[in-house]
Amino acid sequence: MRALIIEPSPTYQRILSRMLESYDFDITFVDTATAGFRAMNAHHFQFVCVAMYLADLTGIEFCQQVRADEQARHLPIFIVTSESNPELLSSALAAGATDIIRKDDLPRLEEALHSLIPLGPFRYNISGKALYLEDSLTIAKATDAKLKRLGLSMDHAFSITEALELLQHNKYELIMTDIVLQDNETGIDFIRQLRSESRFQQTPILAVTSLESINRRILALQSGANDYISKPVLDEELFARINNLVSANRLVDQLTRERQRLLELATKDHLTGLYNRHFMGEVAKRRFAEARKHQLPLSLLVIDIDHFKQVNDQHGHHIGDKVLKRIADALRQQFAEHDCIARFGGEEFVVLLHQQDLTMATDKALQLCQLLHQLQPEGIETSVSIGVTSLSSAREEFFDEVFARADKALYQAKQNGRNQVVTV
Repeated sequence: MRALIIEPSPTYQRILSRMLESYDFDITFVDTATAGFRAMNAHHFQFVCVAMYLADLTGIEFCQQVRADEQARHLPIFIVTSESNPELLSSALAAGATDIIRKDDLPRLEEALHSLIPLGPFRYNISGKALYLEDSLTIAKATDAKLKRLGLSMDHAFSITEALELLQHNKYELIMTDIVLQDNETGIDFIRQLRSESRFQQTPILAVTSLESINRRILALQSGANDYISKPVLDEELFARINNLVSANRLVDQLTRERQRLLELATKDHLTGLYNRHFMGEVAKRRFAEARKHQLPLSLLVIDIDHFKQVNDQHGHHIGDKVLKRIADALRQQFAEHDCIARFGGEEFVVLLHQQDLTMATDKALQLCQLLHQLQPEGIETSVSIGVTSLSSAREEFFDEVFARADKALYQAKQNGRNQVVTV
């Protein structure tokens, strides 16, 4: 099978090459539409991927010219682009593009290929390792050969003990287990043991059984198997079930990572990696409620870099950003994990000190003031002013008023000459 990639960027040529290498394509790379037409006259391609912008034509114009040829009416053509303009993308589809693939969503290209390529081992794009618990060496070797066709290497265990030992030292994309094993062991026991450990909660498990008992199959699923397959195993059924399990698990991983990324975007300051003002407010609500309920001390530091505008004016904003990062790193090192540190904006930072009274917070602020004066990030002499206050035990207070009190103390430190701590 042949694939034609028309892409001027060497970087994206390499990315697409890595994506397609497991599909057994003979790939031809060119960087212009003219070269693409020459390649199409010389060879028959089953798949074409073209960039939206080329030196001689756009991807849309390329599609229009290809579709003018009756023999190429049904040739799959995918346009790869970073464009998000709906009208432009609609024009591409109208010109005959099979689909539009965003450069920030290249895995969609693999999904499209799955629907285009005929059934066979090259249809699946799986890599990694599988573990197979099977007491028959003959069956294990045969399965190993099949998994290699999918792109999976396989470790084989004869017993649950051997399987658990392998799991201590390896990460697997898939775990397969026979249901009936030697020495009165069962795959059901193995599955239950795996699911009892948090690190194997999401690992796909495929149960393999020669038994016709529906109850045994149901028991395997109830114990935590994601799917089962019956012996004798048909190759294409095995490939499809493994592909579904691994793909679904990868999708869950991707969604988990995306959720984590979105959470960080919502809670973290993009420059320093510290928490942002919004998240500090949410944490403060919980900490204030906890402190009032259990009569615990709680203190707040408001920190401002002295004369920071001069740093930006004299050295440039890129150096100013590096100074902010260095100071943020120093703050992380100075406070405990349960203290909440946030960049409130510009050159101002806020620290919520967990279970520390005013005296303890003041001592910490004095140490911090001295340390940051000695830091000299990027070789620039810097200092900070710090306002310190604590949650009142005499009356109910909320974050905004405690912050305002610490901010007023910070202002007083500035008025007094900077590079100092004021406690209220």
